Amino acid sequence: MSAKTILITDDEPHMRRLLEFSIRKTGHTIIQAESGESALTLINAQPIDLLIIDYGLTGITGLDTIRVIRQNAKFEQLPVVLITARGDTGIRRDAEASKVTAFITKPFSPIELSQLVQKILA
Repeated sequence: MSAKTILITDDEPHMRRLLEFSIRKTGHTIIQAESGESALTLINAQPIDLLIIDYGLTGITGLDTIRVIRQNAKFEQLPVVLITARGDTGIRRDAEASKVTAFITKPFSPIELSQLVQKILA
């Protein structure tokens, strides 16, 4: 399996570190963004194989970032994992409408996240 590039987007540095810690043993390249805007810049600048993004970003939300990405046909099939502390039905429905690949609520199991990443990128 060749290394893929995973973009972790969260406005909290400790969450970015936790997410990276959870998936670094998968052997993939991990890059980070601290906002939806910086994620959009990175996605347009280099090939990304998986986006892991927090719903509650400051500024443009994670869900709004996903909606912008999905408007570009080039990124229609980009796998996206949306992470949120709020697991209510409305957010889940909006995530499904935005073609989110997986939806994870905090707190999450680092082992389960790692397994999910491996499954998505297999």
